[in-house]
Amino acid sequence: MRSSPARFDPRTFAALATTLVFWGSAFPFIRLALASYAPGHLTLFRFLTASAAMAVIAVAGRLRAPERRYWPALAGLSCITVIGYHVLLNFGLVTVQAGVGSLIVNTAPVFAYIAAGLLLGERVDARGWAGLCVCLAGAAIIAISAGGTLRFSAGALILVGCAIAWGVSSALVKPLLKRHSALQVSALSLWFGTIGLLVFLPGLADAVRHAPPAATWSIVYLGVFPIAVCYVTWNYALSRMPATRVVNYTYLIPLIAVVEAYIMLGEKPRPGSLIGGAIALGGVALANLGRRPVEP
Repeated sequence: MRSSPARFDPRTFAALATTLVFWGSAFPFIRLALASYAPGHLTLFRFLTASAAMAVIAVAGRLRAPERRYWPALAGLSCITVIGYHVLLNFGLVTVQAGVGSLIVNTAPVFAYIAAGLLLGERVDARGWAGLCVCLAGAAIIAISAGGTLRFSAGALILVGCAIAWGVSSALVKPLLKRHSALQVSALSLWFGTIGLLVFLPGLADAVRHAPPAATWSIVYLGVFPIAVCYVTWNYALSRMPATRVVNYTYLIPLIAVVEAYIMLGEKPRPGSLIGGAIALGGVALANLGRRPVEP
C-alpha cells in the first residue's frame, strides 16, 4: 500500500481544494433547484447527469471494472453515500437555509473520526467523544434556531442524519481505496446508487418539462461538478491521506456555502444558527485538529 505523504503534494492539494469549492457551492444550488423540483426528482435527475458525466470521465481514464467480488461492498457504499447522504440532504434543505444546512452537514468529520475508530480500529479517545458531544450540542442549537421558534426543525434533524451518513462513508471507503483507484470506487458506487434512485423516476419527465431553465441547469451543474468531478477528487484525497485528516479540511465548506448563499439567494443566517455552527465546528476541532494521523 502506498504510504500517505507527510505534507500535501500539488495533486492532493488541488484535488482537495476542488472538492471543497464545489461542495460549498452545492448548498445554494440545491436550494435554487428545490424551488421547482421535489427532493426525490432533484436527487435522481442530479445523479442521472452525474452518471453520464462519470461515464465520460471513465472512458477518458480508461476505467477497468473492479473484480465482481468487490461489487457488493461498492453497492453497500453507494447506499450510504448516494441514497443515504444525498436523499437526506435534499429533503433537509427544503426547510433549512443553504448556509445553515452546510453548518450542520459539516459536523461530519467527528462522525468520520468515530466511525474510523469503530469500523477501522483507529484509536478514539475521550477527546473524540467530547468533540462529538459538542458537535451535537451545536447542531441542536442550529436546529432550534432554524425553526424560527423554540422548537426543533425537522429539516435540521434530517441533516444531522446526512452528516452521519457522510462520516460513516468516509471511513468505509478507505479499505476499498487500498485495492482500487479513486476513479474505480467513485464510478461504481455512483452508478450503483443511481440505480437505487430510480424509485423517484415517476413524474420526473413532467417536472423537467415544467421547471424553469435556471432550476434545470442548476441540477446539471450539481451532477457534473459537486458529484462526478468531486467523487473522483475526494476519493483521490482519501487515497493519499488518512480519513481522519482529510475530513478536517471540510470545516471550510460552511464559509463557502454561507457566502455563496448570500450572493445567490440573499440568505442571511440567524444569529443563533451562526452561534450553533461555531460550537459545532469547535467540536470538530476538538475531536480532530492537531492529531498525528495514522493509517489503519
